[in-house]
Amino acid sequence: MTIKKTLTPREKFESAVQYLLKQTSLESKGAKYYAALFNGIKSKLRQFNLPDDQIYEVINETYLRGIKGLDSGQEIKNPGAWIRATSLNVIREMSRKRKKEQLWDSNLIEHQIALEDSHSLSSANSEDENLKLLELALQKLEPKDNKLIVLRHIEGLSWQQVVSHLASKGEVVTEASARQRGKRALKRLRNIFFGLNNHHQ
Repeated sequence: MTIKKTLTPREKFESAVQYLLKQTSLESKGAKYYAALFNGIKSKLRQFNLPDDQIYEVINETYLRGIKGLDSGQEIKNPGAWIRATSLNVIREMSRKRKKEQLWDSNLIEHQIALEDSHSLSSANSEDENLKLLELALQKLEPKDNKLIVLRHIEGLSWQQVVSHLASKGEVVTEASARQRGKRALKRLRNIFFGLNNHHQ
């Protein structure tokens, strides 16, 4: 006689996340359920104009929140339903963060254009503290990061043109690589800027 092991709430939740990531490891009915759940999360990503490949980031964050909740005494009776609801909250938060970053990037371009026009933010005539902090943040960036931001966002080059420019300087990179580097450069610049801004408040 085989005694079926009773899973703890944590084990049930962890199993649900594993099944979500590997639906083929289940029998037909279970596989269909988790495949539908997986596709549902992906559909929500698209609804919020987020790329499909962020689904694993969403699932990971949902998993971490579930474990944290269970460890603090939260009860998760239906892991699948909980994952569906929590993943939607995660996606909403990611969407809000992305919109905030896009707005910041837009403001960055405007500030940088002002910098290019004035040639110097250290001028005694400059009363815009944000511009001064932005100049300082740009100076703290690695030269390669600074160059990417200037080429893409200030000079307005396409990523293909950025790649061609870098190649002319002896640096060969793919367009996808340049995009990723540009994204990371903006993130670093944002972090530096907000750090300086908080310090000056």
